[in-house]
Amino acid sequence: MNLAGWVLVGGTVGVAAGVVFGDRCAVLSPIGFAYVGLLQAAVYPYLICSLLHGLGSLPPSKAFRLFKCGWVFYVAAWAITFATLAALARAIPAVQPAVIGDAPPRDQSVSNLLGLVIPTDLFAALSQNYVPAVVVFCIFYGVAMQTIEKKTALLDVLETIRLASLRFWNWIVRLAPAGVFALFAVTAGTTEVENLLNMSLYLLLFLAGVCLLAFWVLPALIAALVPVGHREVLRELRAALAIAAVTTLSVAALPFVTEATRKLADRCGIGDAERDDIIRTNLSVAYPLGQLGNFFVYLFLVFAAYYYKAPLEGRNEALLPLMTLLSGFGSPTSAVNAVAFLSAWLPLPAGTPELYVELQTITRYGQVIVSVMAFAFLSVLVTLAYFGKLRLRPARLVAALLLPALTLAAVAWAGQRAQGQLAPTLTRYGAFTVDPAVTRGVRVTIYRTAADYDRSGDASGDGAGAGATISRIQQTGVLRVGYNPSVIPFCYLNDAGELVGYDVAYAYDLARALNVRLVFIPFEWPHLEPDLVAGRFDIAMAGIYATTRRLSALSASSPYFQSPLALFMPASRASHFRTREQILARRSLRIGVFDDPVLRPLVARLLPQAEVVVVADYRTLPDFSRVDAAVWSLAQAAALARSHPGISAVVPRDLGNPFLLTYLMPPGSEEMVHFVNYWLELRRADGLHTRAVDYWLHGQPRGAATPRWSVVRNVLGWRD
Repeated sequence: MNLAGWVLVGGTVGVAAGVVFGDRCAVLSPIGFAYVGLLQAAVYPYLICSLLHGLGSLPPSKAFRLFKCGWVFYVAAWAITFATLAALARAIPAVQPAVIGDAPPRDQSVSNLLGLVIPTDLFAALSQNYVPAVVVFCIFYGVAMQTIEKKTALLDVLETIRLASLRFWNWIVRLAPAGVFALFAVTAGTTEVENLLNMSLYLLLFLAGVCLLAFWVLPALIAALVPVGHREVLRELRAALAIAAVTTLSVAALPFVTEATRKLADRCGIGDAERDDIIRTNLSVAYPLGQLGNFFVYLFLVFAAYYYKAPLEGRNEALLPLMTLLSGFGSPTSAVNAVAFLSAWLPLPAGTPELYVELQTITRYGQVIVSVMAFAFLSVLVTLAYFGKLRLRPARLVAALLLPALTLAAVAWAGQRAQGQLAPTLTRYGAFTVDPAVTRGVRVTIYRTAADYDRSGDASGDGAGAGATISRIQQTGVLRVGYNPSVIPFCYLNDAGELVGYDVAYAYDLARALNVRLVFIPFEWPHLEPDLVAGRFDIAMAGIYATTRRLSALSASSPYFQSPLALFMPASRASHFRTREQILARRSLRIGVFDDPVLRPLVARLLPQAEVVVVADYRTLPDFSRVDAAVWSLAQAAALARSHPGISAVVPRDLGNPFLLTYLMPPGSEEMVHFVNYWLELRRADGLHTRAVDYWLHGQPRGAATPRWSVVRNVLGWRD
């Protein structure tokens, strides 16, 4: 059995292993990581040497003639690809941003954009994955080398590195069955069905784009300009497409594309001695510049903007095709670098590259198929144009362009019509849970009402001693934590009625650090300070703001988080609340605020003309027919916006200083304050703070609380 057969077997067995063993297949992820990493290792050496050698080895006259004959086909390939992707992107619903103004606007001036493209420092561009600058450097230096006489030695070195990269890839290809097995097993074993459903829109559009470009548009255009039929083109390229698909390496198809080009050239009567030279040189340029599959990054980024409720706007949206074009040059694996670069440039959430890598386990096959068909398109048409053998058949050309255009228009129309049925993926804070690793081994009692606590034996220690002390807590063996269950995402009740949140997780960890039992005691916001003064609990942990009054009357930890003041409202109103000046100019302004002793006077001071409408809490959204907007901190308002369709959180400019969140303790608790501050520093150092922020505040998945369905667990009953 040949390599393609073994790769097919590896993929099939990998999927079967994932279904049978489920998340146990995660142990194979290092194999898949090593395989992908080895594939990426030679990307830049091959890209740089291929472009420099391909351009630099040509005499200026021949290079100009090749450029003159070929540039139109490169531009046509890029234009057709982006037109296709733009049409498919129209099927992705438009969304309103979940959060507006949470970061200062990035300076996207023309000079800054040119700095990403013009290679002032090649090594800096390489270290920062600025693919456009690397490509521009290679093109300019390759053209400059054409006029240098003594360049044979350098060309030999470049060709040696290029061939070494190919040899290196050929070695890695032999590992393809094991690599594909590991990748498929991990994907099939760990990917939740819900995640695939969330990504189904992108995957369907991606598949439609691959089929249109690789099997219809590009071969139809070849058949319209070369005396062969559509099916014959596909038949000649069958081997190239097969080897690229099973190895996920478009470079492996180059020999097959070369052979197919030779056959078509022979059929057209091209027997010149320089024919093979032209084919090889053109393909060396087409490999980095014709990776049309990489340009599907554009479609992914449009989908990611919809997925994360971070729509592309203004200059970023207009420049995205150009930046994708410049970033997509290289090899299929350079698309990961392109996503990392473009998602930071736009900007999109930090998890965007990881989302792309997860999907690329599925999409990389279609990506290389499109790229291989593009190599054939450029190789055949540029070669025949160079020797003057193209024969235009207008009817076929019109059909090759018009029929796919109508199909794309239908897809875009259907997508637009279906947009009312699609909603962006929401962050389901009601499904969040405290990590079992945090709660494990901690004995806990959660009182739901103050009356329940007062009737319990735990209330007997209220008011004992001056302030909270470590010695008293350890003597009693109980850490009493005050909480309010209406402060999403810091302290709230999830859909199962469990007390969860950032601060709840930290309370468990603090109890473990003290090696005591944990008792949660509810409080109401107007009674927070009196309860602490009375010694009702040792520490209050519920997204509490630091104020001058609280800091002077109580003991407080160092701030563990800061968040600016924000307003949340229906997304259609968000554009009217971006600055304090806009807000102050509004007449009959009504601002919702829950009954909090900090927020009410703050709103009255910052927005004196506003009518303040007090609500009980934000466990349910305010009635926006009664208020124009509601006020909270950004961390909390963003959580509501991400979990409710049609809601946006806005950070108005010039509206005040950020909130500092702290843990409050009874007056005279200096010993406890020192311990808590030291404990917070330890948790920043060991990564708990970062993990908690990513999960509770940014909504990034921590992993399923229960193992995913698998045959060995759910059918055979095997347990860890």
